[in-house]
Amino acid sequence: MRKIRDERLILQNFKNIRTTLLIENSVILLILLWQGWQKSDLLHAFTYDNPLFLVLMIAVFTMIVLSLNVSTPIEDKPKRSWRYLGVSALIELVGFSVGFYLLTAGHHPFISLLAGVVLTAITSGIMLYSNHLRSRGEQ
Repeated sequence: MRKIRDERLILQNFKNIRTTLLIENSVILLILLWQGWQKSDLLHAFTYDNPLFLVLMIAVFTMIVLSLNVSTPIEDKPKRSWRYLGVSALIELVGFSVGFYLLTAGHHPFISLLAGVVLTAITSGIMLYSNHLRSRGEQ
């Protein structure tokens, strides 16, 4: 396959990809709504047991992470300190763990802590990646 060198064609190709993803995700959402309507249980269609919902969530999370390398340099914000990132991760860990502990009515403290650690790792990883892009943009 030959590499595209014309700026207009590159931009058009990006627009085509964006349109394709929009149509694909819209169709997945419509199928999920149809499944929920047929079973008269919309919440059951939007669970991780449903493979279509899992595919939709993977696509959404991938889009969020991949859009960071475009949106972060545009923001032109200063690089965050390690202390700031550590304190925010600690606050997230406590908040997520307490939230899950309350949701489970205090019956599963270990699972609540584990869920808090997983969510904190994901959000902190995104913040670290964003911080890395900020430092790269300043150089």
